[in-house]
Amino acid sequence: MKMTLPSGSHSTALFCVLCVSALLIFCAVSGCTSSTAPENATLTRVSATDVIIPVEDTSSITYTSSMQKGGTPTGIMEGLVVKNRNGKFDPALAESWNVSDDARTWTFHLVKNATWNDGVPFTCADVKFTNDYMKKNNLTMGYVLKDVQSIDCPNDNTAVFHLKTSYSFFLDQISRQPGLSISPKHIWENVTDPQHYQDSQFIGTGPFVYVQTAPGYVQLKRNDNYYGKVPEVTGIVLKTISNADSQVLALKNGEIDVVTDLTPAVAQSLVGDKNISVYSINDTGAYEVAFNTAQYPANISAFRHAMSHAVDRETISSIFGTGRPTDTTFLIPSLAGDYVNPADTGMYDYNLTKAQEMLVAAGFTKNSDGKLIGPDGKPVSVTIPLGSKGGSGNQKVIAVLKNDWGSLGIPVTTVSYDDQTQYRKAVNQYPVFIDAFPVTLHDDPDALGNFAVTPLQETNYYNYNNIEYNALVAQLRNTTDPAEIMKIGYRMQDILAQDVPTVPAVTTDTLVAYRNDRFTGWDVGPGFHSITDPRVLENLTPVQST
Repeated sequence: MKMTLPSGSHSTALFCVLCVSALLIFCAVSGCTSSTAPENATLTRVSATDVIIPVEDTSSITYTSSMQKGGTPTGIMEGLVVKNRNGKFDPALAESWNVSDDARTWTFHLVKNATWNDGVPFTCADVKFTNDYMKKNNLTMGYVLKDVQSIDCPNDNTAVFHLKTSYSFFLDQISRQPGLSISPKHIWENVTDPQHYQDSQFIGTGPFVYVQTAPGYVQLKRNDNYYGKVPEVTGIVLKTISNADSQVLALKNGEIDVVTDLTPAVAQSLVGDKNISVYSINDTGAYEVAFNTAQYPANISAFRHAMSHAVDRETISSIFGTGRPTDTTFLIPSLAGDYVNPADTGMYDYNLTKAQEMLVAAGFTKNSDGKLIGPDGKPVSVTIPLGSKGGSGNQKVIAVLKNDWGSLGIPVTTVSYDDQTQYRKAVNQYPVFIDAFPVTLHDDPDALGNFAVTPLQETNYYNYNNIEYNALVAQLRNTTDPAEIMKIGYRMQDILAQDVPTVPAVTTDTLVAYRNDRFTGWDVGPGFHSITDPRVLENLTPVQST
């Protein structure tokens, strides 16, 4: 995938969806876990075929464990299946699988020659243990398997998942972010306090093995005993370079091999360097103007409808500098394909005159000072909470809203929270927030369950609750017929277009530059979501080995 660079962009660094800079990079180490070597630790000699990738701060790699703070780890730990950019599921620790007609029993046939990094064979016992242990100890990542009633092991190479209810998209649940990674039973069964345990071994089954964390570095080496495709690169070094400009300079000097999350202007400046190639990973992030339907004035359906026409996607997209406006209800066409209901595209056309007319029809008026007065007789204002993660991208969206919503008589202010827990509470207290979603949550009808209220999901970020919609989610989980899934998904998108719990704004891309005199293969296939995706790292070919 080669890049077409936009011209005249003033974009700053893009929000790293799928945690390209933070979560996925420290997940590349060990599933969001780490240990720190003694201060006098030294990095072993770096081979010419080791890949050097810059990170902002290796201290961010220090987490309790993959089961407590995880995600889907990259490179060291693995799950059962992996979803690719075409919506298909690729084997990982499960080489094949089948599902019962009622979508309640999922049988995974495990690979027969996988071993943990310490040589212990991988078996179904590890799969069952991961589920049972996370739930018994109330570990954070246990929610990924909330639908699982139990797991049986008829033999070492077969894992049978019994679900509480039918779930036709169960593979999605265990493969998309944060996903499920399997942990080694023989290591974790001896951990008595997993809530606070600091993993120092990082034993996994993946194509890379943890070596050490030293000041300024994290080092992995190739797993020569890997059951799958053994990488050609001999290892990975994550090197601390906190400044974006310094990362680019290090790339030019040949000190590192790749840089991600470039601004369009910087990417353009690198195009003429014969030793550097630039490409785009398309559709890596999605931003939406979301409503808390329980808070005034967003609890008024007509207000949400009016404001859906006051989101200038073209301008927002130009500020980001990459990507394109999103005119669908939730699903992204390039990822969800035919699952996108064509009748619901372009539903939220940008038209401030229409927005003003709809506000008047809903009982809103403007006073002599140009301020919008609500049906309660009070001036309308909107405060949007900002969290520590994704703040830069959110502020780009808000900058455009401030101008357009201000012209409608609605002043827009922001309030910031460094603590993510406090930020989530704030989202429940204010009428509008900016939703920055990984695109893996926009790629099929199961993602539409994000707006549902079900016995297993008692609320959602939008406080949205539509009885018909909830029933459709239940139907969706209970069918494996593709035609019926599409029909149900289309109706769900119709309802979202009518109720407007969120207004999609822009889908963004990630710009990457790499040393073509060091490795080829970064821009593999349609492009995976991150440069630390193991399928990318496994595809790299050293240009020279001396």
